[in-house]
Amino acid sequence: MDQLSGLDNSFLLIETGAQLGHIASYSTFDASHLEPGEFYEQLRRTIEDRLHLVPPYRRKLAEVPFGLDRPYWIEDPDFDLDFHVRHIAVPPPGDRSQQAALVARLHGRPLDRGRPLWEIYVIEGLEGNQVALYSKIHHATIDGVSGSQMMEKLLDQSPEGDVVEQPDHPWTADSNPPQSEMLIRGLAGAAIHPGRMARTLYRTARGIWESNELLGSAAETLGLDKLPLTKSFLAERGAEVDADRVPQAPAPRAPWNRSVTPHRRFEYFSQSLDDYKRVKRAFGTTLNDVVMAVCGSALRRYLEAHSELPADPLKAMIPVSVRTESQKEEYTNRVASVIAELATDAKDPLDRLQRIHQSMVEAKRMHAATPATMMQDWTEFAMPALLAQAQRIAARTKILDRMNPPFNVIISNVPGPREALYVASAEMTTYYPVSAITDGQGLNITVVSYRDHLDFGLIACRELVPDLDGLPAYFEESLAEYVRLAEAAEAAKAESVEG
Repeated sequence: MDQLSGLDNSFLLIETGAQLGHIASYSTFDASHLEPGEFYEQLRRTIEDRLHLVPPYRRKLAEVPFGLDRPYWIEDPDFDLDFHVRHIAVPPPGDRSQQAALVARLHGRPLDRGRPLWEIYVIEGLEGNQVALYSKIHHATIDGVSGSQMMEKLLDQSPEGDVVEQPDHPWTADSNPPQSEMLIRGLAGAAIHPGRMARTLYRTARGIWESNELLGSAAETLGLDKLPLTKSFLAERGAEVDADRVPQAPAPRAPWNRSVTPHRRFEYFSQSLDDYKRVKRAFGTTLNDVVMAVCGSALRRYLEAHSELPADPLKAMIPVSVRTESQKEEYTNRVASVIAELATDAKDPLDRLQRIHQSMVEAKRMHAATPATMMQDWTEFAMPALLAQAQRIAARTKILDRMNPPFNVIISNVPGPREALYVASAEMTTYYPVSAITDGQGLNITVVSYRDHLDFGLIACRELVPDLDGLPAYFEESLAEYVRLAEAAEAAKAESVEG
């Protein structure tokens, strides 16, 4: 048995009320040459042949009684592939709005915790002779990067199919552990919680003391940098206290920063990767800066249209992978996060892009100064029963409806496959992510790069963002605006060279 990490377990604990902890993808395939049902049959055989390559597909939770400690993974003794691979269809004409509505309904259903935490739906009846794949898996199992790697292992790299090496030893299931055994494990874990906390406090304090970046930030946050002795000490250490740092104030309120309901809306679209690269080159930023600028511009347009644009800039939380080269094959969460502003108060799109770029530079600087294990340490020692109770109290009291959020929206940019993938010789044409929303964060924007395009998946609470279908147009307008500015900058540069 392998125990879940504190970070993995946190995605189980958020599941209170209308919050769900799974993530998904919605992929479309060109199946014009296949017979009805052929895609499903071939996919099922492919998954069965490759189960040894994706260990999360056959492991399930073994809970610790009373939430005394984090759960464990065991190999499911009752594994049933047909429970997880399902076959459905949309009625004619199978257009985009019908597909989006179906994905929203599927995504709003919780996974069965008594089984391995994943489901795959083959969806037929789509317009244009397409077949779709909606693949759902719990965030306690994987993060975005490992999810993309998992998809690459399940699908073929060529239309002829891949030869997959079989394992040296047959798979063996575990037996369901008795509650007495799990109780003993939980009591043993609870007994060492004080020690975990002491070690975490020590490592955190040492990490702050050894990092000038963190020491300066902590002093500014507590107001200690104003004291003459403290300021002198920080100066001797070389810790900057006057630099522009990531703002510590909470974000302004947006319409979707409230408690969510169980109902979801989903929208999806693709944009040219070359367009984003062109803007990046023209203004000397990163590709992710441009993604954030387009998102910020689109959200500004949306809020202006609803007369709800706050005076202060929106803030985004950006997940950052901390997965090392040696951890690439691990199916777990290896992710941290940074917070940066979206400059939605700026009317000038170039000003917005440059402010986002500077905000991300500072956020990355602070992230680099933070010990990689600090946040993981804090998630490890907390007792699951207490965290679960805190989640329930927050959901019941709707306290987040009365507070300004720390950030307004999650924007996640995940690198995806650069080459085409196939199932039953059918080529995958798009790869849309479908992420999660939580109380206080009723809108999520996730982007996956696939081949020569960026595939956007927008998931939102149905009641908080009832007109989510209008947002893709704002993204198109925003990208077009930045491309025009890039063209103008290129033309000006060419003229200066000729002159």
